[in-house]
Amino acid sequence: MTRVEGLWPHNISPNRLAVLECKLAIWLRSQGLKSEVKVENLQVLTQKAAAAGVDFSQLQNQIKTIIEAKTENLLELADFVGLNPLEDFAGARLLGVNLTGLDLSGAELKGAYLRGSDLSDADLSNADLQEVNLSGADLSGALLSDANLTQADLHRASLALANLSGANLSGANLTEANLSNCNLSNCNLSHAILKNTNLNQAGFALTNLTGADFTGANVKQARMWHDAGLSEQVKQDLIKRGAIFEE
Repeated sequence: MTRVEGLWPHNISPNRLAVLECKLAIWLRSQGLKSEVKVENLQVLTQKAAAAGVDFSQLQNQIKTIIEAKTENLLELADFVGLNPLEDFAGARLLGVNLTGLDLSGAELKGAYLRGSDLSDADLSNADLQEVNLSGADLSGALLSDANLTQADLHRASLALANLSGANLSGANLTEANLSNCNLSNCNLSHAILKNTNLNQAGFALTNLTGADFTGANVKQARMWHDAGLSEQVKQDLIKRGAIFEE
């Protein structure tokens, strides 16, 4: 679904669409529709509200505000309709949004769908990104220190030059992701999937690597220092593939 039929044009930008869908979901809850509101059933719930005679006039005014806004900044768009982007986008559909350079530190984004989004140079420190879908997203240069990325899907995401110090990536899918020159110090990468991941010149210091899968990963010049959870066999294999263990 790319829009809710009749409420807004089909050709609006990803940022405007994300704000409108989130606003609609929250508004429907306020109308007494107690079913869990997800993007995939917004159409059905909107039709139910219309059939029940719910007045959409106030919502339509806010939709118009977003459509006619002179900005693409998601934080500004959210503010126009009374959304708090640090709290209201958990579980939201944010497909292909542009969040470049935005301050989202501490944001609650658990379960959000951010596939293909641009978060380059964004501040996501201390953000809750559990189970988030960031497949194919651009997080190059992003600040993700102390972020919770447990079970996150980062398949083919770019995290080049990103700072993930202290982040929790346990169980995360980083298959074919680009983590070159990434700071992974003091991270929890236990049971993370790093198959065919680019870890060239990435920095690992005091990192929990218990059960991490390095199959096919590029570890050339990856710097390791007092990391936990690596067997001697895995350590020797990583050394043969170009990793540098500093004592």
